[in-house]
Amino acid sequence: MKKFLIFIVVYCCFNFFLFQTVFAGTVVEKFKIEGIRTIASTKALQSELLKKLDVKIIDLNLKDTDSGWPVLKVEYDPDIISKNKIESAIGEIEDPAGHNYKVHKGPLITNAAPLEEESNAMMKFGDMTMDLKQVKNPTVDFDSSISRGKDMFAKNCAKCHGLSGNGYGVVAHGFTTWPKQLWVWHKADSSADSYLFWILENGKSDMPPWGLILSEDERWDLINYIKTIKKPEES
Repeated sequence: MKKFLIFIVVYCCFNFFLFQTVFAGTVVEKFKIEGIRTIASTKALQSELLKKLDVKIIDLNLKDTDSGWPVLKVEYDPDIISKNKIESAIGEIEDPAGHNYKVHKGPLITNAAPLEEESNAMMKFGDMTMDLKQVKNPTVDFDSSISRGKDMFAKNCAKCHGLSGNGYGVVAHGFTTWPKQLWVWHKADSSADSYLFWILENGKSDMPPWGLILSEDERWDLINYIKTIKKPEES
């Protein structure tokens, strides 16, 4: 028994010093990740990155991030691996559904033109370029839903879209496009629901996939509130 305990102590010490040696000159970098859609996506990203590169994954934060994007925290030796190499490796990985991941970055493009499907939706809520799942708003008590949605908007959405929905939230400077002005959806009828639900669930452009974080009921609360947002001069 005594010999076994000595073996365990020596083994642990050896691994500790080995770890210290391997990661003695390491740095920690954070990567904002696009393309995470499900829990399976998170597992695939981490396991495949470890297969490709000699790095240590410290954390993959899905919820508590400044920008709303999932953040992958990686420790690596810059003398062996470059930041660009890690970004390239991430971009080569596919999730279980065959979609590639991407590191979210880039200079801010102000006054970016709306995407084609956004223009269609804003004008007439017509056919979109993406494959939309038709959904029906299940809300019964709209007043309560809107109240919950307002609180959720202030907590999760205002930092990007602004409290008034003007698109100039406090963290928007880190995006590649300004968040859209939300009053375009004011008093939108049920024909807009499938589009809004899809956007909240999957994300688009610089908007992360909130379907990873918010339940379906919470997303409907947000949609119901967004439809009440007016231009400031109309409030």
